[in-house]
Amino acid sequence: MARATIRDVARVAGVSDATVSNTVNRPHLVNPATRDRVRQAMESIGYVPNAAARALRVGRTSTLGLVVLDFGNPFFAEVAAGAEQAATEARAEIALFHTGLGEHTREQRLLHRLAEWRLDGLIITPNDVDHPALTLIAERGTPVVVLARQVPGGRHSAVRSDDVLGGEIAARHLLDCGHRRLAFAGWRRDERYEGAARVATTAGTTLEWLDTGNADIAGGLEVGARLAGQTSRQRPTGVFCANDLIAAGIIQQLTRYGLRVPADLAVIGFDDTDLASAASAIELTSVRQPATEIGQAAVQLVLNEMNDRTRQGQDIVFRPELVVRESTADIGGHLKTTTRQ
Repeated sequence: MARATIRDVARVAGVSDATVSNTVNRPHLVNPATRDRVRQAMESIGYVPNAAARALRVGRTSTLGLVVLDFGNPFFAEVAAGAEQAATEARAEIALFHTGLGEHTREQRLLHRLAEWRLDGLIITPNDVDHPALTLIAERGTPVVVLARQVPGGRHSAVRSDDVLGGEIAARHLLDCGHRRLAFAGWRRDERYEGAARVATTAGTTLEWLDTGNADIAGGLEVGARLAGQTSRQRPTGVFCANDLIAAGIIQQLTRYGLRVPADLAVIGFDDTDLASAASAIELTSVRQPATEIGQAAVQLVLNEMNDRTRQGQDIVFRPELVVRESTADIGGHLKTTTRQ
């Protein structure tokens, strides 16, 4: 069977060859009704555009790079799902890459490779937002959007949650539950830590730093073992974790040692991912950031900058929300009824 051509699509749709070409390569030039008719014709006769030829004609591959720190973190899986959905709706493709938390050498090698490839846009959660390769990629005409990080000076566009506010929300919830010995479990003193520390200081208490070394369940297990080895007088009564994976690890380890959550130790995560919450022995209280919407917004931002190179960089910030479940309760053991903040 002969392969369907643009001329075949034009005949079925009742339009010119040029209109079919514009629908494929420059859909914004075609009115929606005609565009839908052409696409229906393409589908009915099985027409598949030649991606390589299209790239030569329009100077684009319709491929967006998405670089995340950790494939094992459900947050990034949800971000990728949102990004892929938005890209598919725009008839673009997502090329997914992984660097690794703290893997600066691997990240540098990948960025130098991506600088040579014909990506139309790059979305990245970098270890280093100041990496010179990001500037090089942008200077070569590829829009760069930083994901889940604040970019000082607005050198690149960014899509993120307000992590400082998220930390404040978590610490305030623990204080509202009556806890005064607070701790933060994470791999760096980031904006989430800063927000929580600010609230703790205002309340006249301190925020203990618990270094997990990494951002996965293993880090939570290690901290959980340390906490279980402390006496009740030494141990904090409320722990805010930098992400849900760390929280899940802490809860698993505390349960293994016979401690009760939240009676012996209240635990809050960050991200509110379904998979990480399911990995906890009990339902996890968490600060939610809308991962799917963040991925969608990042793709839309890249597409906007692809179509208008003169656009100023944007910083899109989502507001986090507290979702209260079983892993936190007040000192008397009662679950707080507020589920959003």
